Amino acid sequence: MPILKDFKFHSPGSLNAALALLEKARAPLLLAGGTFALNYLKKVSKYPTDVISLKKISSLKGIKAQGKGLWVGAMTAIYELIGSRAVCDAFPSVIEASSKLGTTPIRNMATIGGNIASRFYWVDLPAVLISLGASVTLATKKGKKTVALEKFLSVPPEKKYILTGIVLPKGNSLSFYFRHTKTAQETDVPSLGLAFSAVKKGRVISCARCIVNTTSSFPVALKKVEDVFNNFSSGDIRMDMIEKALLEDARATKLDDHRLHLLAVDLEKLLGILRQKCV
Repeated sequence: MPILKDFKFHSPGSLNAALALLEKARAPLLLAGGTFALNYLKKVSKYPTDVISLKKISSLKGIKAQGKGLWVGAMTAIYELIGSRAVCDAFPSVIEASSKLGTTPIRNMATIGGNIASRFYWVDLPAVLISLGASVTLATKKGKKTVALEKFLSVPPEKKYILTGIVLPKGNSLSFYFRHTKTAQETDVPSLGLAFSAVKKGRVISCARCIVNTTSSFPVALKKVEDVFNNFSSGDIRMDMIEKALLEDARATKLDDHRLHLLAVDLEKLLGILRQKCV
C-alpha cells in the first residue's frame, strides 16, 4: 500500500484565511469531502506541500434562495442535496443524479463543489448542472466572480482559486437524468449519462438542453437534438427525427456505436415521458 508523504495540514475557519494559505503555499491541495483527495495523494507524482481543508468554513455550506433560483454552497454534502425539498421541487434531475452517486458513505462525505472542481470526466453532476444553466462562484486573491459552469469546464482552471458555490437559476418545469453503468450496480461509476431540461407550456417545449456525460470528455451538448425538441410541439416529434439529429451530433460526442445506441434508447424513453407530460 502506498505510503503518504509529509505535508502541512491546515483547517482555516474563514474563506479569507483559506485564500491567504492558498496564495502562500507552493503546491497546495484543497480538501473538500475527501473522497477524491485520498486517492489523489496515493497516486500523484507531484506531491502537495500543503493540504487546506475547507470543512470549517461555514460560508461554503448550505442551500438558500437566490433570486428565483438557488445558491448551493460548494461544501454542501451530496446527502444534503438529496434531502433538500427546495432542490427536489425545482431540480429533480439533480436528485436523480445525486441519489446514484456512489454508496451511502460516499454521499455522506462527498460535496457538490468537489464533484465539480475535481474536473474528472466521469462524474455525474456537471452534465446535469449544465443542462439546468448553472453557474459557479469563484474566489481568488483578486476577488469573487460568477462563471457559467459550461464555460468554467471548457477552459483551463486558474492556478489558485476556491469554488465557493453553485447558482441554479429558476427551475425548468422538466428535468431528467438517464444513467448507465459498466455493471448492474446503479452506484457504479457511470459509463454514460444524459441530462435533459426544458420549459413546458401546454404541449410546447422550449429552452431544451440535452447534455451528455460521455465519461471520456467534459459534458457535450447535443445541439441538433436540442433543435428538434425546441422547434416542435411534443406531439409532432418523431423518433426518426431525433435519431437523424443524434447522428449529426455524433462527431461531437466521440462515442462508440454501443453508447450511441444507449443514447438513442434514452432519447426514446425521454420522448415517451414528454408525450405523457405534455398532453
